[in-house]
Amino acid sequence: MRKCRLWIGCIAWLCLSAGCSSGGGQEDVAEPVQDVVSALNDIPKLYLVEAKVDKVLLMNDQEWYTIGNRKCMIPVTAQVKAGIDLSKLKDIRIEGEDVYLTLPAPFIEIESSEIKHDEVQTSVGLLRSNFTQDEFSQFANRGRRSIEQALPGMGLVEQCQDQARTMLSLMIRKLGKNPVIEVPRYNTEEVKKMIIYKDKQK
Repeated sequence: MRKCRLWIGCIAWLCLSAGCSSGGGQEDVAEPVQDVVSALNDIPKLYLVEAKVDKVLLMNDQEWYTIGNRKCMIPVTAQVKAGIDLSKLKDIRIEGEDVYLTLPAPFIEIESSEIKHDEVQTSVGLLRSNFTQDEFSQFANRGRRSIEQALPGMGLVEQCQDQARTMLSLMIRKLGKNPVIEVPRYNTEEVKKMIIYKDKQK
């Protein structure tokens, strides 16, 4: 099951700061807006959505030249977070009562992925050898690829954008302005390019 949560500590602080800064006249609102944008630009990664992804791999390497077969069922799991790099929030435009901006592209970060070794099930014929550690390493790689393929269809990008739009709209309204936020849409191939690993980019 997926679970989502909004990381609001820094958001609440920024909203409070925005509210306090907007105590002057309407003509002074542009400066607090830019102050908030500058503060947001200092947050390189704002995590907005969290998910746990579980997949089951079924392996059967029986071939015409083998006697007996080898089968295994391998559960793999991954912890995933999606967010937005607010340092890429650019081109803020203020026209009268309206503040125009475009959401930066989200990212999907795979924090960890592993085989659930205690749940692995194998069936090995009498004339076949057991699965080796190298083979399990290969299975783990296949599991990661399977998880990567599943991520674009999970709606993480859309959830992340909804959270970010809500957060930014709240902050802008605190300043007495009307938020006009453009939310880009991405196809499957574009979402695949957003997937990174915690320790390194793909």
